[in-house]
Amino acid sequence: MKKFVFYIIVSAFFIAPGFLNAQEDSKDDNSISTLEEIVVTAGRVKEKKEDVTINITVVTEEQIQQSSAQDLGDLLAKQGFMIREYPNSLISVEIRGFKTETHGNDLASNVLILINGRRAGTGNLAKIMMDNVERIEIIRGPGSVQYGASAMGGIVNVITKQGHGKPSVYAQGTLGSWDNQKFSAGASGQFKNFDFSFSGSSESQDDYNTARGDKYFNTGFDSKERISVNAGWTFVPDNRIGVTYTGYEGEGIGNPGRLSQNDLDNYVDHAINTVDFVYDGQTTDGFMIWNLRYFNGKDEYETFDPENYGSKHKYFRDTDQQGAQAQLTVKWDHAHVTAGIDWTSYEITNSYTIDGSENTYDNPAAFLMAKTKLFDDKLVLSVGGRYDRYDVDSDDGQSTDETNWSSSLGAAYKFTPGLSVRVNYGEAFRMPTADQLYMYDDYSAWGFGIWSGNPDLDPEKSKTYEIGLDFSKKSVSGGITYFHTNFEDKISYAYDPVDDVTRYENVDGATISGIEGTLQFDVGAFFYWSYELSPYASFTYLTEYEDEEEDEDLQYTPQWTASYGLCFANPDIGFVSKLNFAYIDEQDIIDYEGTGETRLDSYTVADLTIAKTLFPSKKYGDVSIKAEIQNLFDEDYAVVQGYPTPGRTFYIGLKYAY
Repeated sequence: MKKFVFYIIVSAFFIAPGFLNAQEDSKDDNSISTLEEIVVTAGRVKEKKEDVTINITVVTEEQIQQSSAQDLGDLLAKQGFMIREYPNSLISVEIRGFKTETHGNDLASNVLILINGRRAGTGNLAKIMMDNVERIEIIRGPGSVQYGASAMGGIVNVITKQGHGKPSVYAQGTLGSWDNQKFSAGASGQFKNFDFSFSGSSESQDDYNTARGDKYFNTGFDSKERISVNAGWTFVPDNRIGVTYTGYEGEGIGNPGRLSQNDLDNYVDHAINTVDFVYDGQTTDGFMIWNLRYFNGKDEYETFDPENYGSKHKYFRDTDQQGAQAQLTVKWDHAHVTAGIDWTSYEITNSYTIDGSENTYDNPAAFLMAKTKLFDDKLVLSVGGRYDRYDVDSDDGQSTDETNWSSSLGAAYKFTPGLSVRVNYGEAFRMPTADQLYMYDDYSAWGFGIWSGNPDLDPEKSKTYEIGLDFSKKSVSGGITYFHTNFEDKISYAYDPVDDVTRYENVDGATISGIEGTLQFDVGAFFYWSYELSPYASFTYLTEYEDEEEDEDLQYTPQWTASYGLCFANPDIGFVSKLNFAYIDEQDIIDYEGTGETRLDSYTVADLTIAKTLFPSKKYGDVSIKAEIQNLFDEDYAVVQGYPTPGRTFYIGLKYAY
């Protein structure tokens, strides 16, 4: 049955371009491709999406607002990506079989999270807010040439708003199930050459019930405080100096353990704070474009066990991050070249590092990317290369250095406006962490024995080949991509009975291949209605995901993931509604709970959002209401074994905007 559905979907994607061309003769100029309107920064410079040779998804500000997502993990789950979440505390995401590290370690992740084009410093999506976000760009596949280590499965770039136009303000209050309370406020706009965008929010929640009606104690949180500021001064045309600040702090976040062993008092405090200083500029004719950035931030994570440790933390990890970026783009009529240097430095202390010392990670890099357009701009060719150097020092004085070269090559051909094919080859890598290189810890008291690092570890590496088709007309848009990835030198661990230690080591990696697709049909635009009625769907189907070391399917990797639904919007009456379904296929797991189950069941979760402007007024501002039902059909499911998610959940909010 699954294969039958799969072939039907794939066939629809290949039939759609023909349908579009069949409609072309009967339409007027309104049928021109909408792809040109989408501008992305996947190549570290603004360009049309149709000129990009990789598969990229853009989540717009409108889509973010329709989703009512509280954090990045919540949003990506609604987009059909597989996430793993420990209630309200730790969230990781998977793209093409690769994941952010479960506990949020940026350096140990194989999917890279960015904020405004630089490393976020965390892989924990629970810390990334959605309140002041303009759009999110999701690169599916390797991105090491653009952004360095960890970008093997993909990149998620969260781009914050920049103020423009007449100043505006808003305030919003939301109440929900499980005594959820959230208040947020913000402002944005311009005063002559000064622009600003600001938002802040505060949220709390009590323990939730599962779909089975069980009270899952210690799943609430005392507070989550979020703030985002983006301000700048344009001192001459197209030359802007700006500063951005992003802050998140979560306190008293329940750490309940599995429901079968529900812990009633353990909790987590975690936070991330970052500041960026940016200079964007260009010449008056746009021939040269440059960007300079310095950023500094700190990621904090602490666990508490009051029963056994009192008020002292049980475990902590602090990551101090700083870095700089400098790049220059030179544009000709049919080509542009971007060159630059990056530098990132991490200082990490945790419960196991020597007092007064830390593990450090220093990474200078240089990159060069070029793109040209031929045959009346129908053919786009791209090439890129990046050199990275890594110096890793442990808290006990051991050190290593490593270099890496990443390259990419791509092409796109536009048959007609709105119909193009693309191919791409990309390399990616991840350096071993200081723990994986040098750790030596005795966990015998907890039953885990002695764990040892391995200073001879090689970086993990991957090579990805892909081919895709994109199409977009007035009412229909979509794309389909086939990808194939060879993953080598996977860093794993194994028990050595001779030395009686568990040691990190490089093992055979994996072969991952599959098909990704998106399709959206605006029925309203097709019939020239004044409102939008859009069914949509996106999916990833893995045709192969084999762990070569174990000769079996990768664990925690579903074969199917999908998102589909229906959006209705009528701007004349200020009404928007969206019914969204997210499907995650079954997946093999390790039975840490001891139930005998080695497979996590598939699930489909439905969310319904409705928003209506109640009192529109140009003079006094608008008052609107938004309601959402998450897990509409009360699905009983878990994204991590033993951690069931909330049952049907209601939210209602009132917003004033002026």
